[in-house]
Amino acid sequence: MALAETIVAVLASAQKLKSSGASNEANTKALVIEPLLLALGWNLADIETVEREVKVFEGTFLDYALKVNSVPRLYVEAKGLSGNLADKKFMAQTINYANNDGVIWCVLTNGLQYRVYKTNEPAVMDQKLLFEVDLSDESEPRSQKAKLLGYLSYAAAQDGSLDSFGDRIFTDTRVRQALAQLAKEPPGPFLSAIHEKLGHPQVADDSLLRSLARVLDVAPGVNEGSPAPAASPAAKQPVGPPEPPKGQEYDLEYHFAGKSSLIRELWEATDNYALSLGADVTRRVRKKYIGYFRGKRSFVTVEIQKGRVLVYLSLGEGSAQPWADQVMRDVSQIGHYGMGNIEYSLGSDDQITDLRRLISAAYAERR
Repeated sequence: MALAETIVAVLASAQKLKSSGASNEANTKALVIEPLLLALGWNLADIETVEREVKVFEGTFLDYALKVNSVPRLYVEAKGLSGNLADKKFMAQTINYANNDGVIWCVLTNGLQYRVYKTNEPAVMDQKLLFEVDLSDESEPRSQKAKLLGYLSYAAAQDGSLDSFGDRIFTDTRVRQALAQLAKEPPGPFLSAIHEKLGHPQVADDSLLRSLARVLDVAPGVNEGSPAPAASPAAKQPVGPPEPPKGQEYDLEYHFAGKSSLIRELWEATDNYALSLGADVTRRVRKKYIGYFRGKRSFVTVEIQKGRVLVYLSLGEGSAQPWADQVMRDVSQIGHYGMGNIEYSLGSDDQITDLRRLISAAYAERR
């Protein structure tokens, strides 16, 4: 059975288990989790490929060790359908089981949600999350869910696709953090190297520091979840394009609490491209969305979700090309956060090229 068809089947099984009050861990594993593992190419009948109830440290047991050539590549810790995967105890338990045994990748699941962690990533526990998939969220395209789950397949573990994907996402995150730190507290040699590359005319140090802060998003922020303080009425207005409609500004991190590294990377790609389109582009961070304006006119807004980034584009009829039914829909008559009449569901990095064309078209129409 194809993976997309298996997702439909396990959702039906999950519904039956919930309706019958039999959604315990044992039934969840047998009727929801294992059919999906099978569809992902894991041979459940081969102990050298899938081992159940694996003894780990302190005499406890892990639900599944998924192996390639008899070597564990993924640890899977399962909970019942009603298990709350946001419980930090479950997260720490799963990651520690794998990390103590030298297994890089682990999955925490309740049969409907799958959270994938890189156990040796040098970050706090919740930032080890590579991606998550929620099978029960019908608003997300099933094709995107299947694609991400494909990284948990036997083939992906065997050929290194999961390793390559994870390393790219996490390495980009670390590089971005390092550059932001350099921009915030630039050492002399770093500034000298930039001055050398800039050439003539020379840029003053204070102007260069302000530019670095803008380019690498390290301008002073506010506490997570709190609106930014309003500017003093007497404050001098900055020179530049007209500001977009006023509203409460929120710190960017407000939108990324509990989100995976993949989601942050997808937003970064969208953000960088939108801001690169012209000096007249400004960004506003609202409570429910992040907006991009050309002058006073919105051309793109972004809503950050756990499993995808929703991009809303202000495009005239016929301009949203190429059209992709699986990830696009007309929301001109549907309520949503932000502004824009075309919704684009961004769930993987191979969509970025197509999305950039649409963002560019939306920007061009806002002249």
